[in-house]
Amino acid sequence: MYDFTINGTLNAGLDDVYTAFHDPNVLVRWFAPGNMMVSQFMSNFTEGGNYRLILQSPDGFQQTIVGIYKTINVNQSLCFTWRWEDTNDITQVNIEFNCDNPTTTSIKLSQSGFKREEDMLHQQYGWIASLEKLSLVTRAQAMVA
Repeated sequence: MYDFTINGTLNAGLDDVYTAFHDPNVLVRWFAPGNMMVSQFMSNFTEGGNYRLILQSPDGFQQTIVGIYKTINVNQSLCFTWRWEDTNDITQVNIEFNCDNPTTTSIKLSQSGFKREEDMLHQQYGWIASLEKLSLVTRAQAMVA
């Protein structure tokens, strides 16, 4: 099995960063790599609740992600399963949030359970590209506040 971990720091408060991972109004602005966008997000944000996310490229190609929220610790951590709808491969995402100071939050994102290294590397790239978008979204929110 393959896994990866990404450590990052965002110039935003803990509440804003944590909210960005579950609030549909914020999540749709960043949760897709590159020129892809979130065309649909449905979620029951409770432990044991399901989510479904549809990513769409400019040419109309769509990919659907489904999963279950396993653990929710407000402003501390999230754990959820991740499955591309066209596969049976289920991985697990763990995110830890840490308030460095009122305007800076560190995150540690791990995803584990990949059967193929190629899939793991592709997913890692997707997260890095998406987190770059998140840094722009949270920076813009901080400037408005």
